[in-house]
Amino acid sequence: MPSTPAILLSGYTEEGYGAGPGLSLFEVLADGTVGEMLRKSSAVLNPSFLSAGGWLLLAVEELPEGNVIAVDPLTLDVLGRAPTLGADPCHVALVDGQVWVANYSSGTATVLALDGLLGNDASAPQLLSHSGSGPVVERQGESHAHQVTPTPWGSVLVADLGADRVDEYAQAGDTRTLLRSAQLPPGTGPRHVALKGDFLLVAGELDGCVHVLQRTPSRATSPTARDDYFWHWLFKTPLAPTVAEVQAAEQFYPSHIQLSEDGNKLYAAVRGPDTLVTLDVTGLAGSGTDEDADNEAAPTPPRFLAEISSAGTWPRHFAVGHNKIYVANQLSNNVAVFELGPDGVPVAGAVQSLDYGSPTCILLA
Repeated sequence: MPSTPAILLSGYTEEGYGAGPGLSLFEVLADGTVGEMLRKSSAVLNPSFLSAGGWLLLAVEELPEGNVIAVDPLTLDVLGRAPTLGADPCHVALVDGQVWVANYSSGTATVLALDGLLGNDASAPQLLSHSGSGPVVERQGESHAHQVTPTPWGSVLVADLGADRVDEYAQAGDTRTLLRSAQLPPGTGPRHVALKGDFLLVAGELDGCVHVLQRTPSRATSPTARDDYFWHWLFKTPLAPTVAEVQAAEQFYPSHIQLSEDGNKLYAAVRGPDTLVTLDVTGLAGSGTDEDADNEAAPTPPRFLAEISSAGTWPRHFAVGHNKIYVANQLSNNVAVFELGPDGVPVAGAVQSLDYGSPTCILLA
């Protein structure tokens, strides 16, 4: 990755999706704003998500016959390309030398060796499928894998918007076993997740809420058996001041969520009202340990703190760093940059707006 502060942007390139440039690398100035473009590349088609993969960059081509791409983050040259064996890949992560991809339209996850992506390993990719559906007929007729997320304890989570589940797979060894699933209320539409200790926070794209589940030991007589647990749903918090505002909105589709650097706040982008929302999550006792568990206060739901305009239309993704939040407004073709206040809450009014075609993902390097 670049040795000096930089920002990588991706944007849809294909007709019907958007009219962006593909991949671009910009410098980040001392005050955290975006400086000049250093280079761009149209070699990757419809790059809907980017992920850092150590010394390289990973991207997915969101197409009916999708691919995962290895890219040099300095030159933006393509180093390797492999089919995901699924349709419309929309998320990618590198986990212990294995590339995990979420294929939205086919509802599957793909796992392949990084060496294979780079042409140094002939082993076949593994396709993971745990099909399901939900009550929102036009969006949940079948599984729609939307995100792959590694956990600190060695598994990988696959958010399934179509099935109202977050599936958890073992990532070690030659076979990826489905360990368990976190079940969400019908019609949630889980899109992206964040982990805070033993708490799983899930953005419900279809119900407009953040849901909280807790990793809970399965055997009360053996609370230290950390590999024997289930996901217990606790509560949900609307990504607006009131539930009524969510229900009254013509469109209300949360996209990306991410914890603040200190873990005390959760940021969320919401398409429709085009807002950036901040929740207080200090009520979650996310220590990740079982010591003195009986004496811990019961967790309380995330608390709504603030919302500001995303300074654009359809905030699809954002990144946090340099005391800033960088928001990709897909349909208004701009990236808006916001200052974080002393309390960690984004300050209303963008300090910068960068023109960029159909931005889909932002990665700070």
